[in-house]
Amino acid sequence: MTKDNPTGTHDCECQICQSSSDAGLILHHRHINLFLSRLTEPQRRWYVATLSESADSPGDRQLALITGLDEKTIRRGKEEIANKLSDHPTDRQRQKGGGRLTAEKKILN
Repeated sequence: MTKDNPTGTHDCECQICQSSSDAGLILHHRHINLFLSRLTEPQRRWYVATLSESADSPGDRQLALITGLDEKTIRRGKEEIANKLSDHPTDRQRQKGGGRLTAEKKILN
């Protein structure tokens, strides 16, 4: 968090926001980044992927500047959505086997 950005969201790096030339678009980019800050990692890439695929959307490079997501992450989200999220279970956030290993191994007698 900074003094200029108390929400701790990504500051848009697009040319329009940097030059402060379009107040409406700047606000829109802030709203996108605020929303993204409340989503999980997969949800962020899926949301930006859907933004990328809309007809009047900026390209992936521009969305990367707006959101702070890498272009490869956006492409990955587009691929996952194209595959109907088939590799992502609906009942858990991570893939099976994902996450940190247990600190101690359980010993069953």
